[in-house]
Amino acid sequence: MMVLMAGYFYFNFLFLIPRFLLQKKLVNYVILLFTGLLIISSLNVIYCFIVHAYFIPNIHHHGALHYAFMTIYPAILAFGLSTSLRITDEWFKNERQKKEMENEKLTSELAFLKSQVNPHFLFNILNNICSLARKKSDDTENAIIKLSQLMRYMLFESKDEKVSLEKEVEYLQNYIELQKMRISGKVEINFTVEGPVGQLMIEPMLLIAFVENAFKHGISYIGDSGIDIFLKVTHQELNFSVENNIINKGVENIPSETGVGLKNVLRRLELLYPDKHTISINDNNLKYRVLLNIKF
Repeated sequence: MMVLMAGYFYFNFLFLIPRFLLQKKLVNYVILLFTGLLIISSLNVIYCFIVHAYFIPNIHHHGALHYAFMTIYPAILAFGLSTSLRITDEWFKNERQKKEMENEKLTSELAFLKSQVNPHFLFNILNNICSLARKKSDDTENAIIKLSQLMRYMLFESKDEKVSLEKEVEYLQNYIELQKMRISGKVEINFTVEGPVGQLMIEPMLLIAFVENAFKHGISYIGDSGIDIFLKVTHQELNFSVENNIINKGVENIPSETGVGLKNVLRRLELLYPDKHTISINDNNLKYRVLLNIKF
């Protein structure tokens, strides 16, 4: 009996469920299920008659129907157990596949967003150097050197999933220094860093869009203007703020209609730090301020 039930169990588990039930061939599944039950019932009847006839001849013999019904309850148990185990296994397998697909989609989307950052950023820097070259500025050579440092970071270190926050800060400083070469002395630029930035890891080029936006819309060549950038690290938490005058009112100063750079970074934050970051963008037509908090 145990051998027959084990055979029925694996017949359903390994053959019927994957070939018919999971393929939604319910009629074929039911027919084969009962066919299997009929076969093991017949085999059990034959087995019982042989055993009783040759090995236990002196006991009372039951009819064939009795021996057939003896297989029903164990068969139901084998059927229920094999079906529940296989369905549970398939559910977990589908959940794993779904999770893997979500992770692959997330990775692909992040890679796409990251690839968009580099050209967008590079175009702006090249325009800055072009402006210096037109003025025949002595800073042109130094600007090209700064650009090479930025490109080295963008091409090599930014390929890593995460980098030291210290390197990201150095990258921002190089960018700011490069921007200072093309603006007048009337523009006051402050970049303050507090806390152990070398102890945290962050996704590369995550903060640059906010700084770039400030230089794009907060610089005046005829009047006073300024940009204040503040970064502070405390207890596995990053606080980052960028504030600038609104000089060139443009689409990137409107939170609901952010340009390519800000759209990308907002989406990256959603993907990388769900429920672990807060961001507020305030625009009072005089000052534009971004406040970002990330909990690592």
